[in-house]
Amino acid sequence: MSLPELPNISTADTDPSELDNDPKLTPEERERLAKIRAQFDRAPYPRSSLDAKPLSLTLYKHCLVTAYYRRYQKLVDTEGKRILDVGCGSGFGMLALALANPGATLLGVDLSPASIDLAQKRMEHHGFGDRCRFEILKLEDLDQLLPEKFDYINCDELLYLQPDPSVGLAAMKAVLGDKGIIRTNLHSELQRTYFFRAQKLAHLMGLMDGNPGEMEVEVVRELFESLGDATALKKQTWRPENTHKEEYYMMNYLFQGDRGFSIPDMFDCVERAALDWGSMTDWQGWFVEDLLKDPDDMPAFLAMGLAMASEVEKLEVYDLLTSEHRLLDFWCGHPNADVDYLPTEEWEPHHWQTARIALNPQINTDEFKRGLSDAVVNFRDLHMRKFFNVFWGMETVSGAIVIGLLPLLDGPKTFTQLVDYWQEVCPVDPVSLEPAAAEQAEAPLRYMLGELAKWGYILAELADT
Repeated sequence: MSLPELPNISTADTDPSELDNDPKLTPEERERLAKIRAQFDRAPYPRSSLDAKPLSLTLYKHCLVTAYYRRYQKLVDTEGKRILDVGCGSGFGMLALALANPGATLLGVDLSPASIDLAQKRMEHHGFGDRCRFEILKLEDLDQLLPEKFDYINCDELLYLQPDPSVGLAAMKAVLGDKGIIRTNLHSELQRTYFFRAQKLAHLMGLMDGNPGEMEVEVVRELFESLGDATALKKQTWRPENTHKEEYYMMNYLFQGDRGFSIPDMFDCVERAALDWGSMTDWQGWFVEDLLKDPDDMPAFLAMGLAMASEVEKLEVYDLLTSEHRLLDFWCGHPNADVDYLPTEEWEPHHWQTARIALNPQINTDEFKRGLSDAVVNFRDLHMRKFFNVFWGMETVSGAIVIGLLPLLDGPKTFTQLVDYWQEVCPVDPVSLEPAAAEQAEAPLRYMLGELAKWGYILAELADT
């Protein structure tokens, strides 16, 4: 199903005060707000068809279970949780939130009435209309939602448009529940540097004085098609397969208010909003070791430096080396939260004895169940990346130990229950033909579960924490 026709709204002849009379805003801020609102009224983002569904990796980072585990190393049920989607746009991210959090209720807020209208149509089309409501509201005015508070706040592709992102973070903090989590992002100044140059060029050419439309898109298209392929700006930003997509021009070359930030900027924003840093949402893709030809042969100076470096320094080193992430996407929450726990990488055997284990719900799919059953029955290695569209983590799990995951398909289990299942299925030592001891199941299970927990495939919590 295609998207409905949208109005062509321009700010060229519009008084920004007609769109926002907030006395706290300067005339410049009101004009900026009017341009941004008009851009998304004209073309709500993203321009996905109503039938389109998010990819599995998108569900993973939108899942409260994943975020909550990363912050507290505890399992949580999404039934009855309250989720706020700030800057919900056309509702594609909100659809991901609904799919990733069964039983949760959602509120979508956005500056653009056209975006809200499309988001509502999308959620009704997919059968989530009864779980959602919408309001036209600025990020800075979230306190109008009080006394309602939320367990998870998603703010995607919006914070970098704010004059001061820390103010936006503080506005979200005001409506965040005691153990709530915020997921948001900033554009990377390093990865996006050539697009920022292109936007400066568009400003010089007068293409962004008002709200860009079809004429401005055509001017940019003609310019880049006329440039030689070796021209730096074209080589770094031009994608021939996107030449017919207006959204590509609007959200890159002609994006009103777009700005970039560094890793230190990101941490500074969190600190100034009086929030606690959590982690990158795609933390698995931020390891410097993965950039080396041989991670086991790291230069001594680099190994010593990373061993002494803070988290912000490690992330900045990675970003400076590769700059592959368009978004600096992260989780954060209230300060002084109960986040003191022992990472699974540091668990001793006795810790596992009190642990409760669960598959990440975004992995526990029918396709994964079929793949796991096939690996067990046919003694094959389980190819994790075949069932979970990511570039990080364990590529395969040995067919010799993958059987230990089968009980988790039915829900969380204690480590002891997994050991008992292993012994029931494999009661005999294949070498001595003697009854298998519990230790023969425990060691491979600890190894497998520890590796899978490291990458977020499984969630392991200590029962006595």
